[in-house]
Amino acid sequence: MSSVLGWVLVFALDGGVQLTAEDREVIENLELLQDLDSAADLELLEELAVER
Repeated sequence: MSSVLGWVLVFALDGGVQLTAEDREVIENLELLQDLDSAADLELLEELAVER
């Protein structure tokens, strides 16, 4: 989980804010997008390493 999403959760839970199912779904989707972005970065690094 990214540090930004982690802080959002900490502040939400610390402040007594209840996350709705929709909020959780948005956070999960953001995490998925971040994971996909990380995977794309790794693929690019692998391609660059092969080209050397």
